[in-house]
Amino acid sequence: MNWYGGRTRAYIDLLLIVALIAPLYVLLIHVEAFDVIYHWSRAHEDWEVDELFSLGFCLGLVAIVFSARRLIDLRREMTRRREAELESHRLARHDVLTGLPNRRRFLEEFPQWTNHLLEDEVCALFVIDLDHFKPINDLYGHRLGDEVLRVVASRLTEIVGENGIVARLAGDEFGILLRCAKGDDAPVGLARRIVHAIPQPIALASLSIEVGVSVGGTIYNDTHDGGLARRDGSAVETALRQADMAMYRAKSEGRGMYRFFDAAMDERLQERVQLEREINGAIVRGEIVPFYQPLVDLKTQKTLGYELLARWKHPVRGILLPELFIPIAEDTNSIAELTYSVLTQAVRDTKDLPHDTFLSLNLSPRQFADPWLSQKILAIITEAGFPPQRLEIEITETAVVQRLEEATATLRSLRNLGVRIALDDFGTGYSGLHHLRELSLDTLKIDRSFIMQMLEKPEEAKIVKAILGLGHSLGLKTTAEGIETQEVLDQLLSLGCETGQGFLFGRPAATAVPGVATGTETQPKRHIA
Repeated sequence: MNWYGGRTRAYIDLLLIVALIAPLYVLLIHVEAFDVIYHWSRAHEDWEVDELFSLGFCLGLVAIVFSARRLIDLRREMTRRREAELESHRLARHDVLTGLPNRRRFLEEFPQWTNHLLEDEVCALFVIDLDHFKPINDLYGHRLGDEVLRVVASRLTEIVGENGIVARLAGDEFGILLRCAKGDDAPVGLARRIVHAIPQPIALASLSIEVGVSVGGTIYNDTHDGGLARRDGSAVETALRQADMAMYRAKSEGRGMYRFFDAAMDERLQERVQLEREINGAIVRGEIVPFYQPLVDLKTQKTLGYELLARWKHPVRGILLPELFIPIAEDTNSIAELTYSVLTQAVRDTKDLPHDTFLSLNLSPRQFADPWLSQKILAIITEAGFPPQRLEIEITETAVVQRLEEATATLRSLRNLGVRIALDDFGTGYSGLHHLRELSLDTLKIDRSFIMQMLEKPEEAKIVKAILGLGHSLGLKTTAEGIETQEVLDQLLSLGCETGQGFLFGRPAATAVPGVATGTETQPKRHIA
């Protein structure tokens, strides 16, 4: 109700008061009460009753007017409070930036959409994540990034229309609910329209901005989850996790595409839930251990050091690769303890290696949120008597872009102690020259995706050559990852690459002693984080 509505109600209340007084006034006239009062007051004129009666009558009118005014003010205040409550309720369930329902409203809507499904109906839930949105904020500023989100929200709303609900779940992540008939291809059609419409150029501030999108979907009905939702206690959370898994599958397969949750993903979901329950205990028991992959001088092929690669020696499933448990450790905030545990074991295991042999440890971007990170690492190597000069910390370009300020402070502290710093997977992210300058790096590591294709794709070889030239001009050492053949080694040597690692020199092993192959594996190497 608006202010005008409140004022109208106040006037109505005033009329009701008049309506109550009017009959009384008519009654008094009917019984000639006024004549009686008049004659009585004349008979007792010395009492001045008429003056008192007139005064009382005037005071009564004033009281009526005052009461009416107070009633109007009260109505206005009640209206303002009601409007404030409604606005507060709306804001609590809507995203201020885009005007879309927020995650809370989305979760509330889900049971209303699914509890009343007909026998021939299902509900499709989608999770939409923008690809490479972070660099837009970094390059053009958050104001322009907000405009991009508004445009994306508008496009999604237009695509879905009145057949579904669009919500902003977080940052650059959106959700969609769509009710449709069983067997209908509407969910696939919707996902296809999204991946084609969202990347269309966005004209803002004389710029043409393009942003990709990855879509994950799941089809929900009251029996599709096999009881998983009931075990978890929340159907919507289960459906969201399934759509998330499908979305990340789309990202891992190249981005800019859509995928739907299937039974195989369901098995992986249950597997992930089980690993989530076990990972903290595994860290405490020392089941997650370091494996070592040699880093060699490409000219002499002498082993210079080892990169630490985490492996989980699961008591039932055998050795698990990081791609299965590192994301879980990050999501459950266990990644720091996992990293410290692996480092502690590694510096103890390698204490008898030559003093010029170093260890390379990869840190998760999330760890840079800890202001005590450098002190904790220093405490571990100091207790083991491991010189800081023998430790190299690897960071990814993701960490540089997402947490530049925290990363810079932590790495500067470590470097002052003698620890070396390497930028891992260079060329796959969005770090710029100013990042290289701010971080005071020692080494650039060229991502294996460029190395493994440089013989077949001339453009990949040009990228490798450019990175090597950049490293040399900045006085940085360069390390090539993923060297598997002699032909690749020969080309890297001709381009001036100094150090490298890959299956050609040795697979990750459970020991850092050169030549010992116990515990080696056939899968491509993965970082500790």
